[in-house]
Amino acid sequence: MKPEDDPWLINAHKNAEHLAGEIEKLASLTDPIRQNLPIITKYQDFWNKAKQITGLFKELKPLAHDDRDLLWNQFNTLCREVKENQKSEYGTLESVSRSHFDEIIKHVELAQFPAGAPPRNIHALVERGQELKTAGDLLGKYKHEMLAKHKKTCFDRIQATRTLHDGLWNTLNAGKPHPKSENRSRVQKNLEVNTERYQKAATALENFQLTAAHIRKFLASSDDPEKRARATAQLADVERRINEIKAGIQNFEKWIEEDERTLKEE
Repeated sequence: MKPEDDPWLINAHKNAEHLAGEIEKLASLTDPIRQNLPIITKYQDFWNKAKQITGLFKELKPLAHDDRDLLWNQFNTLCREVKENQKSEYGTLESVSRSHFDEIIKHVELAQFPAGAPPRNIHALVERGQELKTAGDLLGKYKHEMLAKHKKTCFDRIQATRTLHDGLWNTLNAGKPHPKSENRSRVQKNLEVNTERYQKAATALENFQLTAAHIRKFLASSDDPEKRARATAQLADVERRINEIKAGIQNFEKWIEEDERTLKEE
């Protein structure tokens, strides 16, 4: 039997090619790291992929010993480089994340009311509510540049303050002679805002889906390994944004439905 006809060698070669391709994808994830971009998730993305490749080294059989050693060395070289970068850059990442954290918490604190001094009118609550909305918008904007511990603290503080505001709304409305009228106005405003945000998100989703389609078309026709690696990384980022936008759209749809139902009931 000729070596090229040996089933073991054929499968081993296929497995080696598969592993090599996955390591190329991993290498493409080092671009934002090497370019020193302030994106916290760049390390998370890299190590998630690295974990997947570690599993492939255990699962893919057969695999020629020489191929395995060569690929394992390439893989370890990438991991060591990223680990060293992550160590040296952590201070910068911590600083960037802390800066965003401080900005968000500042708005959360501005949304608070002094202890024992709840708002006396809806105008005061609306003003504090705008600060809370700004805090939430900033968290969405900066979440890819923030450490997990900072994001969690901001999210928890925003949620707790939002719950407090909801209770204050109920209290104010209960004490008003015409609560339904003011509540209807507030719900109508929320409905208009959420409808506008829904429309913008739908447009953004369509644009990202078109971008993803173009990248997939390019991947289907390109044979250049370097360009394919970059395009694959770009596609992963675009698909992540698509999923985020879809999740946002689902929230907008739920809020719009709730507001419309409230208006009909009143």
